[in-house]
Amino acid sequence: MEFKTSSDTISSISTDGIIVAYYEDSNSLSFDDAIKEIISLGDFTGKFKQKLMLYNVSGVTSKRVLLVGLGKKEEVDHEKIRVMASLGSRALRDLGVKNIAIEALNGDAMSTAEGVILGLYRFDELKTMDLDKLKTVDQITFVGNDEKAWNKGINVATGENHARRLAELPSNYATPTYVAEHAAELLKEFDNTKVEIHDEKWARKRKMGSFLSVTEGTDRPAKFLEMRYNGGEEGDKPLVLVGKGITFDTGGISLKPSAGMGNMRGDMGGAAAVIGAMYAIAANKLKVNVIGLTPLAENMPSSKATNPSDVVTASNGKTIQVDNTDAEGRLILADALVYAEEFKPHTVIDLATLTGAMMVALGNVYIGAFSRSDDLWKEIDNAGINTNQKFWRMPLDKSYRKQLKTPLADLNNVGGRAGGSCTAAIFLGEFIELERWAHLDIAGVAWTTSVEDYQPKGMTGKPVRALANLAENYSK
Repeated sequence: MEFKTSSDTISSISTDGIIVAYYEDSNSLSFDDAIKEIISLGDFTGKFKQKLMLYNVSGVTSKRVLLVGLGKKEEVDHEKIRVMASLGSRALRDLGVKNIAIEALNGDAMSTAEGVILGLYRFDELKTMDLDKLKTVDQITFVGNDEKAWNKGINVATGENHARRLAELPSNYATPTYVAEHAAELLKEFDNTKVEIHDEKWARKRKMGSFLSVTEGTDRPAKFLEMRYNGGEEGDKPLVLVGKGITFDTGGISLKPSAGMGNMRGDMGGAAAVIGAMYAIAANKLKVNVIGLTPLAENMPSSKATNPSDVVTASNGKTIQVDNTDAEGRLILADALVYAEEFKPHTVIDLATLTGAMMVALGNVYIGAFSRSDDLWKEIDNAGINTNQKFWRMPLDKSYRKQLKTPLADLNNVGGRAGGSCTAAIFLGEFIELERWAHLDIAGVAWTTSVEDYQPKGMTGKPVRALANLAENYSK
């Protein structure tokens, strides 16, 4: 799909269809007289989520005009704009429209671009049958003078779509090697970026016994992906993003039930989101230093796999009893957090599809956020509000630490059913000392079973937009 920007008026654009905002209470279209009679019938009032298709409108060059209702003008926000840009562009696509033009809905170019690109995303690259029935858009023209805002929205939404795709790919495609090499390919076009793909030999040299214990049962080699974007001043402390990258999770010897196991291809949603965020940050040339770390591995059962009650040693010297091999995400993140602190960052944020307990606690609406720092929590919360990728602060209370006690090692990797997401966060905190550290448990929001506005069924790519917004707030 090709993207263009234009400073022409929407009515003068020659294309197959245009999308124009309409309000319940305030309208001043350049071609208003041509549609007043139709509007007066009362079938379309401009309520939020209403759509009205018009053809051959006087004063408009394009063949179709799609009016999209934004509701009352004073109640319009970024999310309503994303939703209607998505629903409008998808409605035209479903009619077979190949070339679409859209004005900045309510003057918000960035949110409009995000809505269009997120809404038109569809994962169909592995299909070979009935491709002629899949209607596609060839070109989007974004109409308005704010080219910088258009491009920001395009880049952030494209980053989120990259995250969606990586998480959606089956594990025989998205192996640790593929994910790492694909990330390097995505980022190579940008200035100030450097990508290193570390192998198991490197991890052994760094004594990452916790990370390596997860990959013992598979023949597919683990990788440790390190992405650096140096958009800030030399010597400025970086923001470090750490993403869980389990490309498929069977549970290992603590085998999961077969029902629904296919969704575990998305257990690398944290890594996918970090890769997508790094893309958005680099594409938008933010003036900030950011490092993305994603330990990538498969968790499989075999005669070589880690057994329940095995004891492994992390790179900070702490020993861990692996009481449940299905609690593997925290094992790979443990060594990644130790490594993250070596960069002397001002902030470290890890994100992971970590616990079923988080899905029970918050469902698919909020991301659970744990942090030692009140200031960092406020920054994360603000980024979530700005992007509608919302967070809810969870307790990081030392009282949960006693649930991780075991006679065999310094720590158990699980603490029982009670407070499962909280004990997981406490476990991770044993591997990083930085005050400005946050753990984001995205288990409840990483995929959806139904179409929701600009989100298709499947992997969501969350929270790429929130991470990009947070990084922008740190940008100088």
